[in-house]
Amino acid sequence: MKKSIFNISQQIGDKILLYNTFTTSMVEMSKELYESVFVQDDFSISETSSLYSMGFLIDDSCDEVLAMENLRNEVVKNSSDKIANIIIAPTLECNAHCFYCFENGHRKGRMSLETADALIEFLEKKWNGEKLGITWFGGEPLLVSEVIDYISRNLEKRNIVYTSKITTNGSLFSKDMARKAIDLWHVEKVQITIDAIGDEYDRIKRYDKKYTNVFSKIMKNIEDAIELGINVKIRINFDPEKQNEAFNTMNYLIERFNKNDHLKIYFAPIDADNEIVKNISNDFNEYKEHPYISLIKFGRKNHLYRGFPDMEDDEGSDHDHDVHGLLKKLKIYPSPINCYAVCPNVFSIDPNGDIYKCHRALGRKEYVSGNVKDGVEKNKAYNFFCDTTLTYDECKVCPILPICQGGCKINAKFYSGKEACATSKAIIKDLILLYREDLSKLM
Repeated sequence: MKKSIFNISQQIGDKILLYNTFTTSMVEMSKELYESVFVQDDFSISETSSLYSMGFLIDDSCDEVLAMENLRNEVVKNSSDKIANIIIAPTLECNAHCFYCFENGHRKGRMSLETADALIEFLEKKWNGEKLGITWFGGEPLLVSEVIDYISRNLEKRNIVYTSKITTNGSLFSKDMARKAIDLWHVEKVQITIDAIGDEYDRIKRYDKKYTNVFSKIMKNIEDAIELGINVKIRINFDPEKQNEAFNTMNYLIERFNKNDHLKIYFAPIDADNEIVKNISNDFNEYKEHPYISLIKFGRKNHLYRGFPDMEDDEGSDHDHDVHGLLKKLKIYPSPINCYAVCPNVFSIDPNGDIYKCHRALGRKEYVSGNVKDGVEKNKAYNFFCDTTLTYDECKVCPILPICQGGCKINAKFYSGKEACATSKAIIKDLILLYREDLSKLM
């Protein structure tokens, strides 16, 4: 018998709180018991059996890292080759010029109708025959709304059942555009990024000169979209070292929109090289509390945000031990893969019809895996994303491996530090405490 490498322990009062990131078991025990079992390796005491059943102790023959690898490989092996969801960037051009954008230097081109036709034929052959989920991405996709119109109409003509989402800065999402989004594009959700308020927002976004009073227009556009029944998700991108700006932005949005069933607001750390913005996976020991935890607590207090963005709309959970969805909402639940891009049937399409495995690679030719005219090419770029090998050697001894499964491959390529690591890594103990707090409220 031996200790699981996925155990995370911390002291609370005179007790030790123990959490396992794979089994999601959590238990409080005396310091004496913890010392006996997990420091002195005394597995003869009576509590050993219970700790074994919860996954804190495992068989000597158990290779947990290999088990995670087998889990990842199983997902890839059993994935369908049919498309259920796809990201389409009809343009990589944008009317804003955010200093941190990962597409800087790669914004070129608008999709031609010829390419759109090839894309439609590609989708007709490859979709799963049930319902297709489309995310309109960019650049700023609404710069070429006529291309979205064209694709949408022709998908309907071919009886392809679909719904869609839009990732946009919101500057062009007028009331008329929103109505069309509902009726023609079958839009269910719109994500809009608001980095700050007023003049500071304009400074960060750096819109083309012809766009004026952009912040106030976007606020009105959000208001109109909500009124029309569109689900709007506002993403507050933040610099961890300027968290007060994020607080101010959230306060403004709360006051402006109040609580609304069609509105969700969440914080997201900026992904960039450490020279531009300090990465969120750092410890931030100079602060009383990690900036991300401060923002999470602030949002929770205002009942607009419970944890991490991907889980915000979940009412429940498909995890056997997370019937209330608490683990998912705090992103401390185990995942079988590191990223959606590892699955063979996941693609992003750029304006030229080039196929990518990951939307963050759009516009970078070295990551192209075919074209909609000729089909998917299982080349070096394709295999890079479908490869389940861990990103860093230290992943093999990291206790949050079941949560991130090696992290973001493309961030590891783009940046020089530990940007592949999950955002939860530096704050995992704090997140476990929030989970404990949530559980206590259910008792």
